[in-house]
Amino acid sequence: MDKEPTSPKCPSCGVAGIEHFVSKESTSRSRYREPWFFVIYCDQCGHVYNVIAKHVFAQTATRVVLPNENVE
Repeated sequence: MDKEPTSPKCPSCGVAGIEHFVSKESTSRSRYREPWFFVIYCDQCGHVYNVIAKHVFAQTATRVVLPNENVE
């Protein structure tokens, strides 16, 4: 039951090997110059495997303001 590890293979051109999976930053940038996403593709034929979000908005806490109640 000794299986040899398999290399990922491009479904379009058939080239095998993790070294053919490359990524590129998007040209669109946030105001802080961070890329919005990365594109992962085959360096031989250009087949796009995935698009991964890079820039995320920071979650801010919602401030609840209650009326001032003077209880006597």
